[in-house]
This record gives sequence, structure tokens and C-alpha cells, in this order.
Amino acid sequence: MITSNTILFTIICVFALQAIVLSFMLFFKNPRSLSQKFLAMLTFFYAIMAINIVLVNVLKDYDMLDIFRYVQLEMLYGIGPALYFYTRSVTNPNFTFSKKHLLHFLPLVLEFIFYRTSIYRIGADGLYVNPLPSLSYVYLVQQWIGILSIITYSIISLSLLYKHQSLLKQYYASLDKRSNNWLKLPILIYGSFFILWSVLTEIDRFFFDRSLREYYFLPTFIGLSILTTWISFQGYLRKNNYSTPSDIPKKSNVTSNVFLEKDQHFIDKLQQLMQDKKPYLNPEINLAKLSDLLNMKPKQVSLKINQNCSQNFYDLINDYRITEFKQRLKDPESHKLSLLAIAFECGFNSKSTFNHIFKKKMQVTPSEYFKVLKNKSE
Repeated sequence: MITSNTILFTIICVFALQAIVLSFMLFFKNPRSLSQKFLAMLTFFYAIMAINIVLVNVLKDYDMLDIFRYVQLEMLYGIGPALYFYTRSVTNPNFTFSKKHLLHFLPLVLEFIFYRTSIYRIGADGLYVNPLPSLSYVYLVQQWIGILSIITYSIISLSLLYKHQSLLKQYYASLDKRSNNWLKLPILIYGSFFILWSVLTEIDRFFFDRSLREYYFLPTFIGLSILTTWISFQGYLRKNNYSTPSDIPKKSNVTSNVFLEKDQHFIDKLQQLMQDKKPYLNPEINLAKLSDLLNMKPKQVSLKINQNCSQNFYDLINDYRITEFKQRLKDPESHKLSLLAIAFECGFNSKSTFNHIFKKKMQVTPSEYFKVLKNKSE
């Protein structure tokens, strides 16, 4: 339990209740998609958790905690599977939810039943008794398994997202329209929340004897309820573009081996193509289009790029674009254009992507590089 704060409780309730309403609207919004449904479930579970925190503390203040034992709202075992299947549906356009996947939600059903039993009520009430009764250990084990379940699903979901991003870079040179930045946010936010929360609470428990709990507990749930409302609101407003490009494989077949002998014929052919036709100037260039120009299969080209160039397709194309950008800066005529306009002429279609890639490669921003170049010419 924590010290009650009417203002903070009200803020949490207002946003959490809004999130619950929005989650229902999102779930039933047409046309429906799998990722839309799982996102609605995810925001609902987190909103319920925030409401649960307020409810238990308010009833405690009115000495009505026994009532709470009958209306426990927490659904820990639904959060992990909802996050996982949301990630699956976002990163794999061919994913379908089948009956066997319902097994992931079986612990949620058991959790709901458990909260309706006397085992839970006696075990939860026993937390305030010293020594703890045996049923209290049952309750604590159930809670920790739920938290470990969320952490496990979160790690798997974040791993799936990372692999998907790596796979996209094997096939596309521009990811702004394909990486689904909005769709990644719930995975990053909810996938990281319980991991960071568990680390924070354990540090507080071991090193500060829970003395910091009053400072971070309610503010954290205020932030969570606000974020949950924002995510559910954005999910409802945005178009149902809940899929990734279908022209990439389900998993990468690309393997990189630095010990393989270099294919000089491929290297020469690729360099000649880049020099003569400059396909990297096309903002929509992808692996399939480059493969057509090389008269090779996409998987073969991707494999050879990784093995012979020690980088993926995304980095290769953008390296050529940066080189082209630097060369054009040396032309006095190009100074009539802005740096961003030149970057767009070189194949970039996003200011943020251009700045990020340029700084990563050159260790300075485009404007800093231009200033140095200009000073040298003077």
C-alpha cells in the first residue's frame, strides 16, 4: 500500500477510464485488423491495471479492502500475450491468429478464476500478517509468475521487432514509410515498462528498504495512464494500415561470412552499375529493383552484398547517397540549393533519415560538414 493522494488518484482514473473507452472503440473500429485488436487489448489491460492501483488504495482508506478482494481487476497474464501477438501481427503481414494461439491466454482465464476464490482473498489479506500464512506465498508466487511472464513476452517481442528492422534493411534503402514507426511505439513502451519497473522496484527494495516507493509509484502510473490514453487515441485516429510490406520474406535467409572468398566479378558488376546508372538516386529503389538491373535474384544479391561489401542493402545504398551528396557539395552551382534539397536529389526522402545516416558515417552533421568544406575552399 502507499499513501493516498486524491489529486494523483483522480488523474490516474481520468486517463485510465478514457483509455478503457478508447480501447473498446479501437477494438470495434472498422475495418478491423489483428494488430488493431491486440493493441486494443493491450491498452485495456494496462488501463485496468492503473484503475486497480487506485481502487485498492481508496477502499483501503475506507476500511473496505475486503470488498476489493471480490472485484480484483488486475490481468497480468493477458499483457504478455497481447503484446506478443501485436508484435507478430505488425512485423508479419501473413500472420493469422489460430485456435492453438488461444493457449497463450489460458493463464489469463486461470488468473481471473483465481481472483474469484477464497485462496486469493485469504492469501492477499495475509500479506499484512506476520508471519505470512502459507496461502500468502501462493498469492505472491502467482504475482511473480505473472510479472516474469510479462518480462519474457516483452523480451521476445522486442527481439522480434529488432529482427524485423534488420530484415527490412536487407530489402529497402528507405525505411521511413516501411518501418511503421508509429506501430513500433507500443512495443517499445510496453515492452520496456515492466522490465524497467522490475529493476526499479528491486533496487528500491534491496538498497533503500522501499523508502523511495512514495516518490515514484503514483507518478509512474500517472505517466503510464497518460501514455496508454495517447496510444489508444492514436490507434483509433490512424488509418488501419496495420501491415508491413508483403514482398519481403518471413525470415531472412541472408548469412554473412567474412571468411568467404570475395566475388570480384559481382563487386565489379555492382560498382559499374552504381557508376553508370546511379540507381541509388531513386528514392524508391529496393532490392528487387536493383536485382533486376543486375539480372540476378533478390536473395542472391542480398547474400552477395552482405558477403562482399560487409554491409546490408540499406547501408550500401545510403553510403552511395552520402558520397554523391559530398561530391555535389563541391560543385559551386549546388550552393544555390539548400542542403536538404541536395540530399533529396541524392535519393533521400526524409530529413531525419538523411541527418542520422550522414552523422553516423561522417561523425558530424551535414551543416557542420558544409561549413568545414566552405572554409577550406576560402
